[in-house]
Amino acid sequence: MAIHPERIVIVGGGVTAARTAQAVRDLDANSAIMVLSEERIAPYDRPPLSKEALLTDPAPAPTTLLSVDDAAASDIELRMGHRVVGLDTKARLLDVDGQAEPVPFDKLVVATGTRARSLPVLRGLPRVCHLRTADDAARVRSALKSGEPLVLVGGGFIGLEVAAAARKRGVDVTVVEVTPLPLGGVLGDEMAGSLQQWHRDRGVRFRCGVSIEYAVDRGTYTEMGLSDGTSLNAGCVLVGVGVDRELDWIARAGIKTHVGVVCDHDGRTNVPEVFATGDIACLHDRDGCRPASHWTAAVDSAQRVARRIVGLDQDPESDEEYFWSYQGDLRLMSVGHRSSSAKLHLVSGDLGAGKFAVEWREGDEVIGAVAANSAGDFLRSRMALRRNQEPIPR
Repeated sequence: MAIHPERIVIVGGGVTAARTAQAVRDLDANSAIMVLSEERIAPYDRPPLSKEALLTDPAPAPTTLLSVDDAAASDIELRMGHRVVGLDTKARLLDVDGQAEPVPFDKLVVATGTRARSLPVLRGLPRVCHLRTADDAARVRSALKSGEPLVLVGGGFIGLEVAAAARKRGVDVTVVEVTPLPLGGVLGDEMAGSLQQWHRDRGVRFRCGVSIEYAVDRGTYTEMGLSDGTSLNAGCVLVGVGVDRELDWIARAGIKTHVGVVCDHDGRTNVPEVFATGDIACLHDRDGCRPASHWTAAVDSAQRVARRIVGLDQDPESDEEYFWSYQGDLRLMSVGHRSSSAKLHLVSGDLGAGKFAVEWREGDEVIGAVAANSAGDFLRSRMALRRNQEPIPR
């Protein structure tokens, strides 16, 4: 009797889906691997979409993570334009929009990532856009080249990255942020205030502590009324107010969901042989719910899921929570986290000068670090954090 190869299906078209497929193939030469991607181009890297893709002339092609040729060479079946809309976990079948035949699987990896969150007050207006896909980046790039005023709704990392790129193109930029400071909840007031001033010094305007009450398309511009009674006009409005996860079809199948798909550190869900990885997942452990939200975390989780799928032991856990953000000439790197009881310690430089390294400390223990254009000092703080996280020998 012939033994059929195990069918591993990965749903998603981003970095996590690509890296999971590649990692499984590196560890397992025999299983049949299929990637179902909703997008119609091969999986590509998204971080450049808010940076190089907006500035480089001519417009660069997306950085491919798993090309059709590379997938074929690795015996990975890559199906683009396949949007999964349903799942039967007992029969182990996936329903794909527009396809008559369901897709069977033995092991399933959900790596669908997130979608840009929209604001009802701005929904449907022609000059409003988001930045999540290569098509989105092309639209934003076209708007920046036109030189029309840009309003960024949301002062998070994506918003500030686009603000820096727009200023390099000479575009008039205003950031509307509902909280008192952009990234205040992530960086704390002192560092967030310094970052805001750095952008102000380069011509970015900020309207913080206000929300959008109404928005009207005026033909050649969008008029927005703010909660403080003032208004703004924009040739382009870019919304960057977080992300949503498409969970309906997953929850209907009996898979536990919360902020994302609930899983353990190895990506296992409550349904056997169904895994979640990358931005769609939320890790539930003794520290509560922790969604994956950065590129490196997504890649790390793909490696862990791949090892679990093929039955290998895991490498030692790493909870560094490392990420970076390039905002024009400001190269920010962050690792660890900031707690309510942590104290900010300046390691080097000056927060207002665009070159610094700081640590968050609880007593003498480093629990997080942030640096701007100071790679050496950041590396030393990162090593200190790793030493703190090393398990105590028994």
